[in-house]
Amino acid sequence: MSLSKGGYLILFLGVLLLVGSIFFTTNWSMEAWLILFIISIVLCAVGILMLIIHLVKQIKLEKQNRL
Repeated sequence: MSLSKGGYLILFLGVLLLVGSIFFTTNWSMEAWLILFIISIVLCAVGILMLIIHLVKQIKLEKQNRL
């Protein structure tokens, strides 16, 4: 079973933005930091949801193929 590459890509992008928002934005205003942080959290959540949905679809497909 392989998971979707799109889900991994979005999750990876979200993690990179999250790391960037934590470690590399010390001179930014609070509003700009908060916007970047929220966007990174949303991207991480979307990536995880895409991976879970793809996994559920693969499990259903395997169950149908066994019957």
